[in-house]
Amino acid sequence: MAKNILETAYIPDVDPNFNPGFNEDWPTTFPKPVVGIEKKHIITKEEGSIECDAEVLEAIKQLRLKGYKFVMLNDESNRNPNEVDWQNQLLMDNFGKAGIQSITTMYYSIGMRNSGDPFVKPGTGMFKRCEQEHSYVKFKEGWYVGTTISDIKAGFKAGARPILINVFPEEVKKLNSFSNQKLKKKTKLFDSFVDFANTLK
Repeated sequence: MAKNILETAYIPDVDPNFNPGFNEDWPTTFPKPVVGIEKKHIITKEEGSIECDAEVLEAIKQLRLKGYKFVMLNDESNRNPNEVDWQNQLLMDNFGKAGIQSITTMYYSIGMRNSGDPFVKPGTGMFKRCEQEHSYVKFKEGWYVGTTISDIKAGFKAGARPILINVFPEEVKKLNSFSNQKLKKKTKLFDSFVDFANTLK
């Protein structure tokens, strides 16, 4: 296992009364491209929280029902991995209660920010390891969704189409800077993950 990366492959603890809608069973294959995401400030309300946005969970469920792969690649800088594992299991319980019966995989890095660690975004170590261990995941065919320039730089370098969710005005300002001209041309800006997910058929 790489030094500063831990992988979790949780299966959500699904509500037994869950009905996926459309009178369909949960898919067994997911042939559509991957949607990668940083959970903080998109799925969860804040860093270190497991409180989820219900509309985002519904959007994730609909993407999975449509056949999209779904991967979380999260920076958990300088955190205790036991605490992160515990919180991620609680997060997956919330996924299950929302009717999300599976995700493709989840990775996180506990490396320090600005340390040059390749597994900390904007490094692409998590992306590369995910593709190596899940050969059907191809970021060049999909998207990576985040709230910071580091998030979308990592996604862009990994070949994904970068999506910036407009949470932090200072990050949007950075995107509009001269030094990020190339990144800006490839990045799409959305006010919410739900707005982005609604563009995927």
